[in-house]
Amino acid sequence: MARTQKNFAPRKDELVQIALDIFLEKGYERTKISDLQKAFGLTKGGMYHYFSSKEEILDEVIDKGISEIIDSFRRELPNVPEEDRLLYLLFSESTNDFTNRLFQYASSDTGSIVSYKMRDQRIKAPLPLMTEIIKQYVETGFYTCDYPEEAAEIILLVAVNISDHTVWPIGDEKKQKNRIDNMLLIWENCVHPPQSHLDRLREIITNYYAQMTLQKDARTETEE
Repeated sequence: MARTQKNFAPRKDELVQIALDIFLEKGYERTKISDLQKAFGLTKGGMYHYFSSKEEILDEVIDKGISEIIDSFRRELPNVPEEDRLLYLLFSESTNDFTNRLFQYASSDTGSIVSYKMRDQRIKAPLPLMTEIIKQYVETGFYTCDYPEEAAEIILLVAVNISDHTVWPIGDEKKQKNRIDNMLLIWENCVHPPQSHLDRLREIITNYYAQMTLQKDARTETEE
């Protein structure tokens, strides 16, 4: 029994990685529990030793991807200038292969349960770390905010959705500018940052939209 318990977590992690490969290949909705069982090399009874359902497997895949990127941020933040840490948390790209493949899959399967669950976790999972950063900013006087956790909730909700073109299409330059202006207004009213911080935020989001526009144009040319 001790050996089984010792090997359980590593083996389950291995199965979660295999599951992502299957979802990428077949799509979550088209993947059968028997497909996963076969890929895992498990009997039906062995399968249910690790997971009770296909949706639980998906939840484990998403939890692994999001947890790994949050852990990575926690390791890297001490090396980031203090005033840039919140922007780094919200807008830097992951270098984790599993997480990148998960985000790739979620963005290619828009409107599905995968996309919904990913968006939900992208808002909920970073909240404790983001709240910590805002509290630190308040203590140093960089931000002025009476309710750091609630401010983190609002900023996360806006930031995740404004950066998710599956929710809001990229739009033209005027639409992009209007979104950026309104996000900065929300940010300013929530935490009252210095103008230099807002200027940096505008630059980051503007660059993001420029990259998304280039990618959209490239996909359009490929399809044509």
